[in-house]
Amino acid sequence: MKYLLLGFMVLVATLGLSGCANKVQTYAVSTENLLALKGIATKAKKVNVGNFTDSGKNEKEVMCRLAAPVGTPQGQTFASYIQDAFKKELIIANMYDTNAKNTISMNLNDIYGSTVLGDAYWSFDVTVKSTNGKSYNVKSKYDYESSFSAMSACSEMQRSFPLAVQQLIGRIIHHPKFVQLTK
Repeated sequence: MKYLLLGFMVLVATLGLSGCANKVQTYAVSTENLLALKGIATKAKKVNVGNFTDSGKNEKEVMCRLAAPVGTPQGQTFASYIQDAFKKELIIANMYDTNAKNTISMNLNDIYGSTVLGDAYWSFDVTVKSTNGKSYNVKSKYDYESSFSAMSACSEMQRSFPLAVQQLIGRIIHHPKFVQLTK
């Protein structure tokens, strides 16, 4: 009985300490978004990028199947990750200017990551606004393949996050009101 209890304690400790954190990759600029922004730049003005918030939640990671957290590369909040990604897109498209008249900011109203087999996705609900008083809401859902295995599902969850952010930024810049934020 003593060895059975000891064996059980070792198993629990091993399982408890073997969890791994899945960090999402650093954001890479989307070619599709870059081309869209270059097209928009002909009728828009350069903008600055303000704070991207999340209503004070300061979320940096989500739990994946109660197995491991999925978080950002440098431990910044999801809102900050999206802010950095948006800024990169604008810089590459030559639409970013720290001295611009208008500053675009965003609030991440909601973020959700699902790893359910057959229904795995990242979803975002954001409010984008400009210092010129214009704003609009964007919802984006990025579907991806999941797995029965928690390890594989969590790996896919972290791998798909930058792609989900690329899609979100695409929805923000393709919105009919985006150009109005710059004027």
